[in-house]
Formats: sequence, structure tokens, C-alpha cells
Amino acid sequence: MKFRESLGYVGVVTGSLTFVPQVYQAWVSKSVGDLSIWMILILLLNVSIWLIYGIMGKDKAMILANTIIMVLSLLMLYFKLTF
Repeated sequence: MKFRESLGYVGVVTGSLTFVPQVYQAWVSKSVGDLSIWMILILLLNVSIWLIYGIMGKDKAMILANTIIMVLSLLMLYFKLTF
């Protein structure tokens, strides 16, 4: 595995991990009142664009990272709409 590719996967892990504590906190507390729905929607738009970009460039690390972040963001949106 090349250094650039390894670095990309380290970025996947660290970037995706930034969302895990917030998703976990929302799930445990059943509270997302302080989260802006606009922030979540803008994040989903951003991640969608980066995902398409990654797919077009066949960049596996970018595809993986943005897929994980999209799933976590969709969970946050679900929590925001249901809690």
C-alpha cells in the first residue's frame, strides 16, 4: 500500500471518528435539541458532493470516509426528527 493511500485511510478513521461521540450522545440521551437541522442538512449536502467526487475519481478512501460520515449524519437527522 502506498503512503498516500495509507494516509487516506488514516484520514477516513479520524474524520469518521469525529461524528461518533455526537451520535452516541444523542442516542443515549435521546436529546438533540442543541443541534441545528440546517447544520445537518448542509453537512449531508457537503458529504454527498465529496462522495460523488470520490466516486468519479475512484478514490476508495474518500468514498469510504464520506459513506461513513453520510450514514452517521443520516442517523443524526433521524434523531433530530424523532427525539
